[in-house]
Amino acid sequence: MTFRAGLIGYGLGGKTFHAPLLEAAGIDLVAIASSRESDIKADFPEATPHANADALLTDNSLDLVIVCTPSQTHSDVTIKALDAGHNVVVDKPFAATAGDADRMIAAAANSGKLLSCFQNRRWDSDFLTIKDLLARDTLGQVHEYQANFEFYKPDPGDVWQNRDLPAVGIEYDLGTHMIDQTVQLFGVPEWVEGDLRKMRPVSQVHDLMTVRFGYGGMRATMTASYLSTNHTLRSTIHGATGSFRKYHMDCQEAQLKGGMKATDPAFGVEDPSKYGTLTQFTDGALQDEALPLKNGEHHTYYRLVREAIQAGTPPPVTAEEARTVIGLIETAQEASKRGTRIHL
Repeated sequence: MTFRAGLIGYGLGGKTFHAPLLEAAGIDLVAIASSRESDIKADFPEATPHANADALLTDNSLDLVIVCTPSQTHSDVTIKALDAGHNVVVDKPFAATAGDADRMIAAAANSGKLLSCFQNRRWDSDFLTIKDLLARDTLGQVHEYQANFEFYKPDPGDVWQNRDLPAVGIEYDLGTHMIDQTVQLFGVPEWVEGDLRKMRPVSQVHDLMTVRFGYGGMRATMTASYLSTNHTLRSTIHGATGSFRKYHMDCQEAQLKGGMKATDPAFGVEDPSKYGTLTQFTDGALQDEALPLKNGEHHTYYRLVREAIQAGTPPPVTAEEARTVIGLIETAQEASKRGTRIHL
């Protein structure tokens, strides 16, 4: 029995991060709505091209609709898809505001359909490895967690991602991933601090971000930047009995951009030169160990979505979890404006 999906939007996100993962998850991409008809025919000749979302949403044979349109349109397109009777995955950011997220959740409840957010970086190799270290209490009581997600893009370019629009800016782009990962590791924080800045000369959006969460005596700090010339450090976590440090981005994005299929045995497998470093105090001395990473598996997100629809199992990312992330982004924005810590 086939599982049929339709994709709305075939820009960078749809073409690079969504469409290539579906085959490995046992999902057939049978319809794509985009103005890029020539790209669709070249990449997925068996898929039906549609000129717009409305045309695709009339296809009642679809088991899943994936919304990968510009961020500021996510809530409206998602609600339209839910109202048309479709299960929906929406790309991050889930919505522009917590209020928009609430409208989406209400639409899903009214339709009785699944609604989930594509938080694929829950299946990054370094994140999966950190989750495993915490589950096994390898580091002891954690007191410091730092996550970095940085690029060097000094010229914003005249694209919607760099315009003063709802749900746009580094907090909604890279920050969405980092906040979701932190909440998955440690839960909702007790307080939030934020520092959001525009540093590129012609930038219309925040392009540097520092967000800090407090959990009792533990601190989690997330930094994101489009102006980092050296952007190799990914994460550092310190506990009472050990530390873990990881350099270099998870390999899956580069593999997908390079044309590797998610069904390739090498997909998500990190090169040993990019392993993390585990440091522990053993036999009276500090010992460093190159720690092999869990294999990255972004396609697992879609497999779990398919199973949730077919078997009624929990979705891999709930709409309520996605709403929490948007609420924390709004809190960080307010903290940045006030220059103060906000207690939740």
